[in-house]
Amino acid sequence: MATNIPPHNLGEIIDATVLLIEKPDTTLKEIMKLVPGPDFPTRGTFRSDGIVAAYKTGRGSFTMRAKAAIENVGKDRENIVITEIPYQVNKSR
Repeated sequence: MATNIPPHNLGEIIDATVLLIEKPDTTLKEIMKLVPGPDFPTRGTFRSDGIVAAYKTGRGSFTMRAKAAIENVGKDRENIVITEIPYQVNKSR
């Protein structure tokens, strides 16, 4: 999904903005402690290397993944339970 304005947490963005105003030579590593990445409504996980590239250059991409766990249901049976899905994934599929 391409966007000009990633869905970041507004409080994190304000904290990072205040930090940059007070300390203009702040490193990207320090900013990423305050703004770790975009927030998506359905959660999911993603790798941070694409986010680092996006923060450095203004362009970047990352792959989102679902969160899943294996639960024992019976004596010889296990279920895969998906607890979080990536944004814009149809949960019925």
